[in-house]
Amino acid sequence: MTRCVLRLLAAALLFAASCYKDDTTSPRNGKSLARVLLTDAPFPYDSVARVNVYVASIDASSDLDTTGGGQWVRAATPARAFDLLTLQRGATAFLGEAELDARQYRAIRMVIDADKSSIVYNNGAAPPVHWPWPGSGAVTMYALIEEPLDFSTAAAAAPGGAAIVIDFDVGRSFLYDYFGTREFTVLPWLRAVNSAATGTLEGTVTTDSGGQTRPVENANITVCGSQACDPPNAYVVATGRSDAAGRYTVGFLRAGTYTVRVEQPDYPSLAPAIIPNVHIAAGDATQLPVSLPRAGSGGAYIRISGPTSVGVGGTISLRAAVGDASGNAVSNPAVSWTSSNTAIAQVSGGGDTASVMGRQAGYVTITAASGQLFDTLGVQVVGSSAPVASVTVVPGSANLAVGDSVGFRAELRDSTGTLLTDRAVSWFATDSSVMVVYPYGSQALVRPRASGSAFLRATSEGKTGQATITVH
Repeated sequence: MTRCVLRLLAAALLFAASCYKDDTTSPRNGKSLARVLLTDAPFPYDSVARVNVYVASIDASSDLDTTGGGQWVRAATPARAFDLLTLQRGATAFLGEAELDARQYRAIRMVIDADKSSIVYNNGAAPPVHWPWPGSGAVTMYALIEEPLDFSTAAAAAPGGAAIVIDFDVGRSFLYDYFGTREFTVLPWLRAVNSAATGTLEGTVTTDSGGQTRPVENANITVCGSQACDPPNAYVVATGRSDAAGRYTVGFLRAGTYTVRVEQPDYPSLAPAIIPNVHIAAGDATQLPVSLPRAGSGGAYIRISGPTSVGVGGTISLRAAVGDASGNAVSNPAVSWTSSNTAIAQVSGGGDTASVMGRQAGYVTITAASGQLFDTLGVQVVGSSAPVASVTVVPGSANLAVGDSVGFRAELRDSTGTLLTDRAVSWFATDSSVMVVYPYGSQALVRPRASGSAFLRATSEGKTGQATITVH
């Protein structure tokens, strides 16, 4: 693999697969030169010609709690629009550069100008876009940071240098008709990593269903940071999609072990492939070819596929595939659909398709049945597109013993007190020698290591909550 040499700071949208080569510059006066790049990956809406985002600035902060503003330093000021769809499959755009102090950075924010940003359809029409608060003008988007980004002098001077990559998951961030308003709602999903500590996942998705091996186009690749990788409650780290030849690349994954889920939701007759214990090494590319099996493994089956979240007032479509005793797909099957709680989401439809409408925030289970066969799919109903106003860690305090394993959750609410879901949450321990934190989306598992006290903090969209942990 060719290593990407990015001096200190790079911004990447969805995933990056190419490299920007630059001279390695030693830190000067305790500072390091930060270069900022922008890249993107395939967007899941074929009717969209351009996604223009006007990037005003990118800032970094060594403070964790950004509710009070924090002390931010400017990393780049591009002050121009970028068509994200021209930056696919490894193409990059240079945003700017600056010198940063040698320290650890715990927060990264991107400020865009919503008034100068837009989405354009193939026919030239521009659909309405509901941007995050304040909805127009300057909009601030915070990146999820799982671990502090080390810009110490030693890290910057190491081979390859230290670099920050902002991974903006466009597919999960731009949601059409999510709340039934026939507009794009933007719920930003950004993460920031030190590129020197990351590797790449790549491979080809195929299937031998039908008797011959063929590539699978537009397969969803979901990289989860925990053993469970079942949406919508999985802790999703990054995503990708396969091209017409079945090839995919998910870049800038922190070194570690992941669970990878691969599926093509348009083909419910193909079962998902779930691969645990996928190891990513820093500076290397992990090859993971995937073959999607037939649903039912050659026997009778019914399987649901489709989106796993919807906003209140919005509607999603689900599909069901039914197989006979020999595993052959049944044409025009008789399928009945039910919702576990019609007050949260209502399902309607007949045959192999159904529509689910979100009615109030919550979680429901949708069931499809055909004869003695049935399958279920969990659907999260999101109640608000408003920004996060407060974060509360529950429980707020705990007295633990070394060897315990205790779960915590982050409750996110908007300014009206409405509980928010489907938002990125970042977890930190203020003293890693006291406890280790294993994040799982809006939840986290804490395992004490040694006696002492520390704060467990959860951050989302610049708002932070904390719990006090005492270990004895």
